[in-house]
Amino acid sequence: MALLTAKPALALAYFTYFGVLGIFVPYLALFLDGRGFNSQQIGVLLAIVTATRIVGPAIWTGFAERSSKPLRVMQLGAMLACVGWLGSFFDYGFWWLLATLSLFSFFWTAILPQLEVSTFLFLNNDTDQYSRIRSAGSVGYIVLVMSGGWAYQQYGSEFMPVTALAFLLLLVFCLFNLPPITSSMDSSSKTLSYTQLFQHKILWIFMGAALLMQISFAPFYVFFTLYSRDLGYSGSETGLLISLAVAAEIVAFYYAGRLMRNRSYRLLLGICYGLTVVRWVMVALLAHSPWWLAFSMLFHAGSFAIAHSCAMQFIQQVFPRAQRGRGQAIYAGLIFGGGGAIGAYLAGLSWQNGSGAVNTFLFAAGFALLACLLILTLPKKIANMAN
Repeated sequence: MALLTAKPALALAYFTYFGVLGIFVPYLALFLDGRGFNSQQIGVLLAIVTATRIVGPAIWTGFAERSSKPLRVMQLGAMLACVGWLGSFFDYGFWWLLATLSLFSFFWTAILPQLEVSTFLFLNNDTDQYSRIRSAGSVGYIVLVMSGGWAYQQYGSEFMPVTALAFLLLLVFCLFNLPPITSSMDSSSKTLSYTQLFQHKILWIFMGAALLMQISFAPFYVFFTLYSRDLGYSGSETGLLISLAVAAEIVAFYYAGRLMRNRSYRLLLGICYGLTVVRWVMVALLAHSPWWLAFSMLFHAGSFAIAHSCAMQFIQQVFPRAQRGRGQAIYAGLIFGGGGAIGAYLAGLSWQNGSGAVNTFLFAAGFALLACLLILTLPKKIANMAN
């Protein structure tokens, strides 16, 4: 029997899921650096690991669609992710860690698409409630980022395996306490094949722009902690900087539903992507100043939180009701998987152990600019693809 009602259980699931990412995303490069890998190896390793997210979401979503049990898929993925992560405790070199992290990443992709779809189903597509529940994930992220900065100073980069495993186990507990969430869809709900889905120009424009944006985020996700360390910031200071970004994200998520009401995705995403261009330029040229760097972190409210909320609503609006899980899988796979892999590989090549940091973030600004220009070609009103 579940110990929690649906809304608190969903909020706690987001808290723990993104809490794991609060350790994994900012500190993985420091962990790999501590294991003796150079920036090119780190870039290649993270690119290959991230590439598992391209196919993973589609495979797991296929299981969820056929079984009509997305909760069971999430639970299985979380348990297997714990098993995959255990390999990080052992230092057997590059190929061992590549295999370990790839397994972890593949199983990890079973969770979020099903969690997003289940949340929207339970909330009956209520954007305001979704944004508030989703903000619990940002709180989890910020807690672990700040704790991780302190732990890195105290224990070094090897703090990561134990801390991440503890939150992975907590996530498993949360998922086993989610109440059953069933879809109200009937067998007559209209569906489209992948070929039919990708015949829609609007989908190509949106996904293309989102892919470019994810590529632009890769230097920040992969190398920002190393960048901060090289600039003389302590682990705690780096944690505070990232936490400031996530704090802005929490506020933005809380008000995202109201902000998006009766406004076009083209306008909101254009503004968010334009702010991201400014953000990466500031990180490239003004990061030596803690005040300017801290100010740049506030842009995360638009470049991630509002942009992500728009993306979730785009999927809910554009994809047929019966295939919103597939829409989430495409978004998680092609955008976060494909964009993250491409961005990590390119960032690894241009970083050059820190000497190419400024140029890398300027390249990121260029990708964000391309995304902004592309998203502005969307029509003002967007219809469901099944119509």
